[in-house]
Amino acid sequence: MRRVSIHLRGNRGVALVIVLWAVSLISVAMIGLAGLLQRQLGQEVAALQNARALLVAESGVQMALNPGLFPADMEAASRELSARLQEGWRGPRGGVEVRFIVDKYAGGGAEAGLTGEEGKMNLNALLLGDRNEARRILTNLFSGWEVNATTSSMVIDALLDWTDADDMTTGTEESTEDYARIGKSGPRNGPFLRIEEVEQVRGWPELVKEAREGPRGADWRKKFTIFGNGQLSLMTADEDVIEAWLDLRPGTAANFMRARLGPDLIPGTQDDVVNLALLPATAATATNRISTGWGDLWRVTSTGSVGGVKRTLVALISRNPPMVRSRWVAEETGR
Repeated sequence: MRRVSIHLRGNRGVALVIVLWAVSLISVAMIGLAGLLQRQLGQEVAALQNARALLVAESGVQMALNPGLFPADMEAASRELSARLQEGWRGPRGGVEVRFIVDKYAGGGAEAGLTGEEGKMNLNALLLGDRNEARRILTNLFSGWEVNATTSSMVIDALLDWTDADDMTTGTEESTEDYARIGKSGPRNGPFLRIEEVEQVRGWPELVKEAREGPRGADWRKKFTIFGNGQLSLMTADEDVIEAWLDLRPGTAANFMRARLGPDLIPGTQDDVVNLALLPATAATATNRISTGWGDLWRVTSTGSVGGVKRTLVALISRNPPMVRSRWVAEETGR
């Protein structure tokens, strides 16, 4: 009987070890499963918050379609819209907010998220039109930014080579070989399909650096577009763009820009006015290349925030009749 008792106690000890191992394995498996479910839940919540943030940003774009709103109105309008969304949507932690990415509006210090796209130079229309005119206007612009003349000339040649129909540069070498030597593909031999493609043009990074570090601190993204009819809106264009477009010396358009503010001295409001009499007589001869109204092509940059998640939409809109022509999600950048 004593031997049997020892044998039974030994079996019970082995069984206990097996049970403990089984419990441990099940615990590890359950912890792993819980972690997996938590990660999946987190991903689903993040996706839901992203979708909600995009919807909120879209509401800002839709608000900007109102033709009664002017650029200077957008910041106050976005605060009002945010307050109304917050009242009707109390679920997400961190609140609901619509705001417009603020940029210095042309010609002054007011901030707005609605900018006239026709106040920028249409790069495709310029380069695919009269080459001499394109060279003159771009030379004027880059000179006003105090970009080195050698850099300016090289980049203008490269821009013309990118958009012309042949594969030859202004020299004797093929453009494709020039780009291959610097590790880039190009040129397109046609119009730019996205304005960001200009960053692939030979010499462009050097020009941008010189322009940014120059006295005007020029940001090329606010000067060029590939949309519109090719005319320049004097109502929304920057001073340096107007001077370059009309072959004016730097500073010549200063009085025009001050008068454009209107009686309230605030840019981007309904009382803004274009007075051609304040520009040199040469402006009157450029009527086929300029417009004096607001234009009907606007760029809207709207950011939606839900529970701390932010997404930004950029849209090109017309407001007569109200229409979204194009929209895209703006990815976060370091600039």
